[in-house]
Amino acid sequence: MTHRRPLLKALAGAALAPWVAGALAQAFPARSIRMVCPYPPGATTDTVTRLVAAALQARSGVTVIVENRGGAGGNIGTEAVARGDADGHTVLLGALGPLAANEALYPKLGFNPAKDFVPLALAAVVPLVVVAHPAFPAQTFAEALKVLRASPGKFSYASAGNGTPQHLAGELFKQSTGTAIVHIPYRGSGPALGDLMGGQVQLMFEATPAVLQHVRSGRLKALAVTTAERIAALPQVPTLKESGVSAEVGGWYGFVAPSATPADRIAWLRDHLRAVLTEPGTQARLAELGSQKVDSSPQAFARLIETERARWGRLIRERHIQAD
Repeated sequence: MTHRRPLLKALAGAALAPWVAGALAQAFPARSIRMVCPYPPGATTDTVTRLVAAALQARSGVTVIVENRGGAGGNIGTEAVARGDADGHTVLLGALGPLAANEALYPKLGFNPAKDFVPLALAAVVPLVVVAHPAFPAQTFAEALKVLRASPGKFSYASAGNGTPQHLAGELFKQSTGTAIVHIPYRGSGPALGDLMGGQVQLMFEATPAVLQHVRSGRLKALAVTTAERIAALPQVPTLKESGVSAEVGGWYGFVAPSATPADRIAWLRDHLRAVLTEPGTQARLAELGSQKVDSSPQAFARLIETERARWGRLIRERHIQAD
């Protein structure tokens, strides 16, 4: 009898071992979640990442850490996530550049945007604002068009760098309006806005959050927004469409995970991100940034990425746009 007890314990342990191992393997999240923003701190991308990270942490009780890994138009941070652990504990803030435009801008990427990631949730679509230095000789967008068409090559627009969404928006605008504006690339929106407010350049196409305070203070004047409808953050500013210009464009930001991430962990991330993105508090904060209300589903995000990849790839080839 005394020999049977150790044997029974051993058998019971052997039977339970696979179940325990399976339970431990399924425990998720097992540690903090890392949200990689492939752009520097202070940009709109960083603001959106931190906003969602805080909301996800509050909802799930899991620590969520934001890591900024900027450089090469978002490629450095994006490649790091594509090549990193696909265990669900690392997600990427995906944006127009790395997921839609960069494959046409860079001859060789260290990742495949179509194959290396799976969409989790679309977080925000932030319109760009056509802003001008106060001395620019036009008070409305219609007047600006007349000025630009009358003086081809005289005026310039700043961007955050070659191949950035601001640059692409400017080229789309030029293509749509038949205007000739000189492109002046900078290394980031900060220096570009600084020179715009200093009068070294006259125009810029920039994300709403970056220019709101300057428009409200009078340091810049807003001529138009690049959305189909006016936005709540700048209700007095007309759309390009109102002036007959078809150049709708905006920055969009969503979350993706490496495509090899287990399906159950993808489901957890999608469910929790969808929940926090539909919370009234999160919606209000995103609206303050000028974001439009979006369908945050992974299906809608996947369709957006596919459409934008085709759209910007075509423009980049037609306009012979090159990255730095």
